[in-house]
Amino acid sequence: MTHPSTKPHQVDLSSADHASVRYAVLGATGLVGGHMLALLHRAGVQPDQVVALASERSAGREVAFGDAVLTVQAVSRDAFEGIDIVLASAGGDRSREWLPIARDAGCVCIDNSSAFRMDEGIPLVVPEVNADALGGIEIGKGAIIANPNCSTIQLVVALDVIRRAAGLERVVVSTYQSISGAGLRTMEEFREASVVRIESGGANAPAPDGPRRVPAFDVLPLIGDPDPATGETSEETKMVQETPKILGEAVPVDVTCVRVPVFIGHAESVLVETKRALSVDEAREALAAAPGVKVWSDDDPVTPARVAGDDDVHVSRIRRANGFENGLHMWVVADNLRKGAAWNAVQIAAEVVHRSKAKAGV
Repeated sequence: MTHPSTKPHQVDLSSADHASVRYAVLGATGLVGGHMLALLHRAGVQPDQVVALASERSAGREVAFGDAVLTVQAVSRDAFEGIDIVLASAGGDRSREWLPIARDAGCVCIDNSSAFRMDEGIPLVVPEVNADALGGIEIGKGAIIANPNCSTIQLVVALDVIRRAAGLERVVVSTYQSISGAGLRTMEEFREASVVRIESGGANAPAPDGPRRVPAFDVLPLIGDPDPATGETSEETKMVQETPKILGEAVPVDVTCVRVPVFIGHAESVLVETKRALSVDEAREALAAAPGVKVWSDDDPVTPARVAGDDDVHVSRIRRANGFENGLHMWVVADNLRKGAAWNAVQIAAEVVHRSKAKAGV
């Protein structure tokens, strides 16, 4: 097996400087919420620094935090007392309801939903790309920070490297998004539908009716609701709008988003037209040197199954694009539950902690 190039890239929240920081995970019983808890534990946060929050119906449930167990509390106004950072992955409606309350209580809120991403004045952050968008946000002064869409995150990590090397003229993306991007319930439906199709004749069995079916032995080029005027789905719109906001410039982005029968990990076929000439070797070297990126050899391309559980963005099949003077192709893959959601949020939290301590001279 050909291994990707590797570079040190980790978040450390375990030092004494961070021992007094208290976290709440809103949506702790969900798929991403569970990953947030696991990553906080891995980063050195102690059980007594974390409160697990969810809806009333989940109150009293127990969730793992390393070898410890946390009892889930119902989210309420009082639940945010004494909390420094809220990591939220409870859906847009819950975020709009509770995060302004948490912010007003002095919490720095990092939201994984789409509720605030395009709001003016709300930073949309991928730490490897635009950590400076956090500005003066610090612990003790309430704020809301938006975590981008999962597919956008892995895209901009790779794009920003190319942008810094040669500028961006335009970007065309086709995504291959895993079932886990639609949540735990859809993963269970996918597993059940796959078993049914196998028992009914496998890939040759008739597909279930309906345009929104779970793609067992199939692919579905429709993620989110399509705009009646343009045909663009909500998932595609997120990537089109979020990418320029994160990169800080008006880059034209065209996207087709497709759901594929994979449990974890999103892949993207990316065509980049640069403003200045950039050779394949130069692009590969720049990507290999970038934090949070691993480059695989062309004869051993990365796949979603090979990076499940990994925090980085993986790139392979870097090659010239026919018909474009300055065109490059890239194959970009990442674990959508880690870098595409929970890990990016934990990285933002670590950046806020670091900046707060530095400003305080600690």
